[in-house]
Amino acid sequence: MTTPDARDYQRIEDYALLGNCHGSALVARDGSIDWACLERFDAEPVFSRLLDRTRGGFFVVQPDEPFETQRMYLARTNILETAFTTASGVLTLHDFMVAPEPGEAHPSLIRLVAGVSGAVPVRAEYRPLAGFAETFADLAIADGLITGEGLPSLVSETGFAAEDGRAVARFTVKGDEARSFALYTSGTWHDGVRADGVPAARELMERARRAWAGWAAGALYDGPFADELTRSALTLKALTYAPSGAIVAAATTSLPEEIGGIRNWDYRFCWIRDACLSFYVLKKFGMVAEAEAFFGFVSTLSEREGGGLRPLYAVAGEADLMEREIGHFEGWRGSRPVNHGNLASEQHQSDAYGQVLDLLYLYERLGGTISDAAQDQAIRLADFSAAHWHEKDAGLWEPRKPEEHYLHAAIMNWVALDRAIRLFGERPDWCAERDRIVERVNGKGIHAEGYYPQFIGSDDVDAALLIAPMVGFPVDEAAFARTVDTIIARLGHGPLVYRYRSDDGLPGHEGTFLICAFWLVDALAWLGRGDEAQTRFAALRALQNDVGLYAEEVAEDQSFLGNFPQAFSHLAFIHSALVLELYAHGGRAAVHGTYADRSLRETEARTAPVIRRVS
Repeated sequence: MTTPDARDYQRIEDYALLGNCHGSALVARDGSIDWACLERFDAEPVFSRLLDRTRGGFFVVQPDEPFETQRMYLARTNILETAFTTASGVLTLHDFMVAPEPGEAHPSLIRLVAGVSGAVPVRAEYRPLAGFAETFADLAIADGLITGEGLPSLVSETGFAAEDGRAVARFTVKGDEARSFALYTSGTWHDGVRADGVPAARELMERARRAWAGWAAGALYDGPFADELTRSALTLKALTYAPSGAIVAAATTSLPEEIGGIRNWDYRFCWIRDACLSFYVLKKFGMVAEAEAFFGFVSTLSEREGGGLRPLYAVAGEADLMEREIGHFEGWRGSRPVNHGNLASEQHQSDAYGQVLDLLYLYERLGGTISDAAQDQAIRLADFSAAHWHEKDAGLWEPRKPEEHYLHAAIMNWVALDRAIRLFGERPDWCAERDRIVERVNGKGIHAEGYYPQFIGSDDVDAALLIAPMVGFPVDEAAFARTVDTIIARLGHGPLVYRYRSDDGLPGHEGTFLICAFWLVDALAWLGRGDEAQTRFAALRALQNDVGLYAEEVAEDQSFLGNFPQAFSHLAFIHSALVLELYAHGGRAAVHGTYADRSLRETEARTAPVIRRVS
């Protein structure tokens, strides 16, 4: 296979996210929308050039002459402004998505190009693709409307013409002129929506601006990183599926962990693995409605499943995420396969029980009421942990290899039992098995060289173990400090951290994981190594792209890898900022204990400068 020229693909960090809490889109620096799932995050895309430069759909609006760009989000919004500067003048392109409203025929996505100075020639090129179809549908162009079978409808006052199967418009924008482009999904378009053009687009943009800014004004954080953390919170909001409360791991599928490699997964689903972290961050940052909705999503799934939980679910709670390969797509920079669905949904990952019990405990400690059904399910999960914690599982990182006795899984089963005891009282089997887990982890679980390995009998280290004290597990402090140093030595690259270096049953390798780098910041604060934690945090802040977004992974040359933008990276960024603020006001003691412990400490007067209101 010949790898496509890298120049044919945009860098991952050159994209910005659009969202409306239903679907999402990615816009490149050059004004091209190369990825979009308009009606639902995990639907098939309408623009997919991100994953194949010739077979994928796209929608580009850009000057028809050489240009330079600068871009930003409008303050406290997810409205993207790209400024194009050419020899002929300057123009701006505003891109945003609009949430559906019952009874109203609003477009899903709007592009508004406006002159600033001079007279700039512009080219708009529209070539959508119905999902991952092997051929492009014919486009019908008439009277300001472009349609095609299985495609959204594009409405614009700009005249388009057919060129090589694409709809192309060429026009000039002067300093006092504007043009609009509005995409309507199936069932949302009718003849009456075409009349208003630019005025309607501007009105919708102002409505969207007020809505985003009003939402962002509810943030509780008032520390030194307010602007950056608000951007992360807005990203998390945009990755939230409003009808259910689910948060997708990322907006994309199949962006690779290694260029040209096969580690290309579909992340447009909701993982249970960080349920409590998600709720804690959402609640403490001020995303109270989102926290409650996410809690409802997870607790409903937990009640529904009865005996166990899957690692991930579709955004409306569906469990069948059959993985299929899109064989005719070459993948980003030749990184095959392109996948739709995720086989990891079939794995057994026992850490999920601890995540759910931890979430219920935090919810109850913050004043929530746990339903009878949720209590019954929590007890079943605790009973399952007590009976099966010593068995092998697939592990947090979803390797494609035989199961092992992962220490992280044992620790999270301890969490399940510990939170059940706190919620429902001491029961002999729960107490006995909780103690056995501590004995195992702090006994046989400690390597001869004094650190916690990936699993008992392994010589490898695993960054997942960095979270142990942050969930309240009674680690052997000397062993944990040794583990942190070993992770830095073996898995670290500057401020970056690899998940592990051991065999995971797959060929090739991957980039460093940002969430692990933030976990290391938290662990260093827990150990009282505040200066190291601050230094690493500052370096990680500098790795955001120009509009404040993080990917899943970062290569050693600091280019982005993996699906984008990654919700867990942004969650971890906010969490580390909160941890460091607590550390600054209360030292090591302030960051010790469970999420609930730390959350309740934030009600104390010494943290008042950090948290303006207590949720």
